[in-house]
Amino acid sequence: MHSDSEANRRRATDRRARRNVLISVDRLEERALLSGGMPKPYPPGGPTPTPTPTPTPPPIIIPPTPPTFPVSPTPTPTPTPTPTPEPPKLPTPKTPPPVNAPRAVPLAGGNRSQNGQKSTGIVTEVPHFYQYYAGPKLAELDAVKASGELSRDGSTFTFTGTNVGRINNDSATYVWGIDRSGKLPAGPFMGRPNIKFDALVIVTLNSSLKPAASVLDLASGHETVLSPSAASIHGSTVKVTVPSQLLPSTGLAASHYRFNFWPDFSGSSAVASFAPEFTTAQVGISK
Repeated sequence: MHSDSEANRRRATDRRARRNVLISVDRLEERALLSGGMPKPYPPGGPTPTPTPTPTPPPIIIPPTPPTFPVSPTPTPTPTPTPTPEPPKLPTPKTPPPVNAPRAVPLAGGNRSQNGQKSTGIVTEVPHFYQYYAGPKLAELDAVKASGELSRDGSTFTFTGTNVGRINNDSATYVWGIDRSGKLPAGPFMGRPNIKFDALVIVTLNSSLKPAASVLDLASGHETVLSPSAASIHGSTVKVTVPSQLLPSTGLAASHYRFNFWPDFSGSSAVASFAPEFTTAQVGISK
């Protein structure tokens, strides 16, 4: 027994110092051990503890990756340039008639007006009575055409006036106002300041419709009666020829005189109509 306790004490001491030490036993114990089989070795310090089982984590289930299909890239649309709208074309405004009639300037090389075009000395007019005319509106008093022409040798002027109707009234008077200056003040007619004149050529009718003509120089105040053959009437047209010496210049060359034609009715308060309507026209040169 003593031997057993001593052996146990040594085993306890040796267990602290080293591991896996062979245990020395006496022969009795050796026999007992041999009869019972070899004891299983165990680590020093006591029985081998039962290991705590490590919990197995649940398996991580990775979902299957869906199949990837090739996707065609969406083409980026090319922006369509917005066309710049063109500005609307506006109609070219018509140039209103000038307030003051352009003054004809003598030019070398022929009878040309201020704008450089050759003057024909002929004007036409839409039938229209003067708004201030108070007399009877007879067709032979409604002017539609007039002309002024200087002879090629410069010796005479020929003036004509045509009306809507045939001339058959002895109360009618036909007048051409002549501008020989080009620098006259406004004319005397209401609403027609550009009809300016410093001489008048007048044709009157007697009871048998025979015409008589005269020239009134307003600058000098002198009036001249023309020969009986100077004036004539043909249907709706009245015509008169005037020696150029009776119309001396007051500023313009004879080929640049200007004129306006108006019929009048004896006893009326105003002229019946004008040709041209609002201004004067330059005379032409006869061929």
